[in-house]
Amino acid sequence: MLRRILTNRARIRIRNTTIRFNSSKSIISGDSLDYETRKGIISQNPSGYYPPINQLRQKFKGKLLSTRLFRDQFKDEDFTQYEKKLYPQEKFLVEGQIVSIRKSGKSLYFVDIIQSGVRLQFMINKSMITDTDSDFDKVHSQFKKGDYVLGFGYASVSNVGELSLKLSSPLQMLVPCLQEIPNKLEDKGIINSNRVLNYLVNPSVSKTPIIIKSKIIQSIRKFLLDREFLEVQTPILSGFGTGANAQPFTTVANSLSEELVQLRVAPELWLKKLIISGFDRIFEIGNSFRNEGIDASHNPEFTTCEFYQTYINLSDLMRTTEQMIKFVYQDLYHIMDEGVRDELNPLKSFKEYPKFDFVSTLESKTGVKLPCELSSINLIRYLETIGIPIPDNKSPSNLLDVLSSTYLESISLEETYKNVPIFIYNQPSILSPLAKSTMIEYDGGRNYDISLRFELFINGKEYVNAYEEENSPFEQESKFKLQELSKANFNDEEMLIPDWKYIQSMEYGLPPTGGFGCGIDRLAMLFAGVDRIDQVLPFGNLRDVKKQ
Repeated sequence: MLRRILTNRARIRIRNTTIRFNSSKSIISGDSLDYETRKGIISQNPSGYYPPINQLRQKFKGKLLSTRLFRDQFKDEDFTQYEKKLYPQEKFLVEGQIVSIRKSGKSLYFVDIIQSGVRLQFMINKSMITDTDSDFDKVHSQFKKGDYVLGFGYASVSNVGELSLKLSSPLQMLVPCLQEIPNKLEDKGIINSNRVLNYLVNPSVSKTPIIIKSKIIQSIRKFLLDREFLEVQTPILSGFGTGANAQPFTTVANSLSEELVQLRVAPELWLKKLIISGFDRIFEIGNSFRNEGIDASHNPEFTTCEFYQTYINLSDLMRTTEQMIKFVYQDLYHIMDEGVRDELNPLKSFKEYPKFDFVSTLESKTGVKLPCELSSINLIRYLETIGIPIPDNKSPSNLLDVLSSTYLESISLEETYKNVPIFIYNQPSILSPLAKSTMIEYDGGRNYDISLRFELFINGKEYVNAYEEENSPFEQESKFKLQELSKANFNDEEMLIPDWKYIQSMEYGLPPTGGFGCGIDRLAMLFAGVDRIDQVLPFGNLRDVKKQ
């Protein structure tokens, strides 16, 4: 690429462009210099282009401001009162990344920079630059879009009134950009396989869901800490109890004589062990892992919040959930910038979220009473009676899930309940092996073993799963054994893997406890108004991550 390189005051002709290296100051000049050639040149003398930031700052005597603070300080300033419209009291240093460069002849450059989402214009006029030893045009033509730079000069405004930093010294390079940043990026394949470039080109679109998710986590944490919850971190690698109906990832621990371990599918059992240990209010915000499919709303790695509180019942859990969702939305609305705030997907205001009992609502939707015994054979007949196709997995829990998704979860899609959180509660106990249950009588003297549980749905998607925790070790052992039996009889790979050590812990006494789990990624999707989970994951779903 380079025909000849000299390191001290050498001249090189490349594509009609003059490049000059100097042992004390590195300069690349020429408008026609492409990024690839520029990269090759910089690689020969990188120390001149990547200075320690303090070393560069100390060259200038002035006040260091971010672009935001600079704008805040001078947004109402009347610069016409000053000579040449220059704020006379002090000079300023401002740093940022170049987003555009406009040249006017050989003596004037307009450079727009951005820092933390706030733009500012640098005006670089040859007549104001005090460093007369440098060739003005050659020095400033080296800069390109994407470079990180430092400007030093006076607060002022342009002729059209735009707040600017008018430089009194040449623009300084902090870090050069070695690859071209396009002005437009719409190719989904490139967007998914190069998130770094996507954030640079499409910041307002691509960064907003990530920012919203971060703010949601902060709001949930604030909500719980204000209620005297203790935040904890439980193991991500563990043995073979799962705490959820899901397929885990497994790996080998070399330090444990190559024993098999698994990534957690949920922190639930660890958190309840802490409740048994005497922690009354705890929560964890973190990632879990499930060896399952990837689609618009699922990724094998995802973020949840779970909290557990002693002496709280199902009604208390519903009320706390309502308060949390409302708090997060209102907090998010107030802390987000105005432009982002206007893009938030609104939730309708209800004094109380609508509630639907599982059994009675299902029967009112189908017009057919459920069988007294919720066995596989009886539920298959029920599905056939109401004209629902029979799934391959014929376990009672899966058949009830099919009924729930068809008739109950779809309620949240009805126009009346659009953007309205709804509770579906009192699910049959076979659907909730870790929940406390009780016998409830329905019409006709039919008694069902019902879990003290609810799920929160918005627009057809589940956001919260919560219940009173089973605290009898005898009942929990019986429910674990039913899970194992169902797994064996119906080859149901999603059945919960029992944690028998948890049963032993329960024998110390698990106080009456309510547990709550919320999918934060889905909540971020809801508030950001996006329809794919990869849009709220900084580097996309697992398929995208592998490409980067």
